[in-house]
This record gives sequence, C-alpha cells and structure tokens, in this order.
Amino acid sequence: MGLAIKPREMIKFLEENGYKFLRAKGGSHHIYSNGTHSIPLPIHGSKDFGEDLIRMMLRETGLSKKELLKHLKR
Repeated sequence: MGLAIKPREMIKFLEENGYKFLRAKGGSHHIYSNGTHSIPLPIHGSKDFGEDLIRMMLRETGLSKKELLKHLKR
C-alpha cells in the first residue's frame, strides 16, 4: 500500500516550506512558488495525490519524503 494524501495536506506542507499560491492555471492546476521554483498542483476535487505524483512533487521542490511524513504526523 502506497502513500496517498489530500491536496490540502500537500498545500499546507508546501506553504510551511516557503511556497505561496502564485496563480490558477486552467480550472484544475494551481501553481505554487517559493520565488525560485514553481510547481503545478493538479487539484481535481477531493481526489488524493498518489505516491508517484507525490514523489515527482518532492523531487521538483527538493523536499524529502521524511519531511513530508513528519508533517503528516502532526
């Protein structure tokens, strides 16, 4: 069983790590940026982010899975 989280949890995690909402692209992609890196988040209602998407987002932001898991335990 893989890791899956709600989009709002990923948004909270990114915001805690310096990312801010930049703009909405189309109807379902929100762009978050920390000033040097931008990342699109596909927001499709209440559908969870799967492990592959989470891994891609962490790789793009330079944040670790360990940091994410620590955030989720709060």
